Amino acid sequence: MTRVLIFDLDGTLIDSRADLAASGNHARGAVGLPALPLAQVVSYVGDGVDKLIERLVPESSKRAAAKDAFEAHYRDHCCDATRPFAGLVDALDRLRAAGWQLAVATNKPDAFMHAILQGCGITDRFVAVRGGDGPRKPDPGQLRSILRELNGDATQSWMIGDHHTDIRAGRAAGCRVLFCGWGMGHTDGETVDATIASPRDLAGVFGA
Repeated sequence: MTRVLIFDLDGTLIDSRADLAASGNHARGAVGLPALPLAQVVSYVGDGVDKLIERLVPESSKRAAAKDAFEAHYRDHCCDATRPFAGLVDALDRLRAAGWQLAVATNKPDAFMHAILQGCGITDRFVAVRGGDGPRKPDPGQLRSILRELNGDATQSWMIGDHHTDIRAGRAAGCRVLFCGWGMGHTDGETVDATIASPRDLAGVFGA
């Protein structure tokens, strides 16, 4: 059986704050709402696009139109400013060289996930990817599917993320959990096995 490191995407692998905020405010503008500060939009991220729109648009009758506007804008602009965090790509390469299998599990819709991984030039670092078109964290379905595909040993594998949904999914899948202190989310009081402050610390944690 193999050891797998399963990474969240937004706030873990990539800094997508500016593009998410731009598309979130475009969605609000499409239904007659004013723009919000970047930090406020970012605080709404982490539970999938439907929850993001719910938080961005208080009036439920406007959410379908806002979601359409968000997705159309984000489709064209998801890689405008989005980049891997500093030190991240080097850490991934060192982890692969050390024998770890790398995977991605994100609540972001599949099409956006693939576009961003390709646009950021990191698609080939991962042997399995799962987006939010199926099970979404904290549901452990993505992680269990990855572990089955890669013949992964859950007890020797890790979920790496910046949000309480990552922690809960990892625990439910039987993995250990590492919390990324540089991300957009929070633990919501959940316990983790390790916390690091910078992507540059990743390789050292896993012996690479």
